[in-house]
Amino acid sequence: MRYNRKLPIVTFIILGLNVVGLLYEFSVGQTRAIYTYGMYQGALQDGEYLRLIVSAFLHFGFYHFASNMICLVLYGFDLENRLGSAKYALIYAVSVLGGSLLINFAGGNGIHAGASGAIWGLMTATLIYNLRNNLNPVYALRGILINLIYSFSAGVSWQGHIGGGVAGLATALVLCKGNSSNNYWRAEN
Repeated sequence: MRYNRKLPIVTFIILGLNVVGLLYEFSVGQTRAIYTYGMYQGALQDGEYLRLIVSAFLHFGFYHFASNMICLVLYGFDLENRLGSAKYALIYAVSVLGGSLLINFAGGNGIHAGASGAIWGLMTATLIYNLRNNLNPVYALRGILINLIYSFSAGVSWQGHIGGGVAGLATALVLCKGNSSNNYWRAEN
């Protein structure tokens, strides 16, 4: 049995925006880029609204970038195909904001950057989708548990991760309706 899949255009756009962020870091220097647009506690109070979004497209080096993009592909392609591009884009955007907002209010003294808060939102949204559609939740649960432990390592933004995860979970609870018949795997004629 074959299945139909649509081109995950939003995921490709998000990947492209992250590449633009990486190229920007290469052009001006990582330290300058993150200092200029990274998220920090109190950024909103300082009127630095652009940091809420732009910080999610900057990374602390190529390894940070690559690991986040691999996770984006692993969760993003599948979730976008299941939910559709509009719902998926909304979950991603709300997750970015959720991570940035928790950093704004509980970020400590550091500066934060990266797509991982939004990816956390994709993981929790995948969990909700799977639970509501009688699909195996182990894939999402495993990612969440492994990353939960990692989130409290030194130098990792637990605020971005938890804020993005909670925002993605809440948004998925609203957007992800269960199907009486799961139509993800459809036979082609």
